[in-house]
Amino acid sequence: MNPTYDDVMAELESLGSAQTRKTYLRHGASEPLFGVKFGDLRPLQKRHRGDQQLAELLIESGNSDAMTLALLIADPNLIRSRQIDDWLKQMHYSLLVGMLADLASRTSFAAAKWKKWSQSRQERSLAAGYTLLASWMVHDSASVPVEFVEAALEQIETTIHDKPNQARHAMNQALISIGICLPAYHDRAIRVAKAIGKVSVDHGETSCKTPDAAAYIERALKSPRRKRPC
Repeated sequence: MNPTYDDVMAELESLGSAQTRKTYLRHGASEPLFGVKFGDLRPLQKRHRGDQQLAELLIESGNSDAMTLALLIADPNLIRSRQIDDWLKQMHYSLLVGMLADLASRTSFAAAKWKKWSQSRQERSLAAGYTLLASWMVHDSASVPVEFVEAALEQIETTIHDKPNQARHAMNQALISIGICLPAYHDRAIRVAKAIGKVSVDHGETSCKTPDAAAYIERALKSPRRKRPC
């Protein structure tokens, strides 16, 4: 086995705690995992950023903490399109799906993934598609094709309440990002948000909430720091 991989897995295990592990399980993480806080992952991320080989080994481990680190260090310029689809199949935790979608939004094939995932009938892929779009808006809104924005707004307005649980949350997130990041769509995004009304999402035994998109956009536009929900 790769010595670096062995060292990283040993360090992750040493950083884990029973309380954090319990919290992550409550939020949908799956075994095996050590329970490593995000703050404790940052030094590892900085040390191994861009190590694609290590990222691949960490994904193969199936350990939720290792997979989280993998998505933090993976190189968007080196990961392959088919590979990211394979990774998505292994993501049973909404946090990891979101992180993978963010990684995909920074690849050269982001457009292809949006087209594929946004048309999926599978909850995980559909959620990944709309999270990808939301992340793409934040990273480089000027490069998002107008036709993608138009398609997203139409689908959100007409179908959001019929979509699976996590997909509804991701679509709401994308709507917020469109409203905040694209000046030409501020008003329209708010109109769509008001038209769809409350978006109900079951977040399980957690304190997470899906925000009111219209109110969130309006507040963000009044703030000097415009943010989307995490």
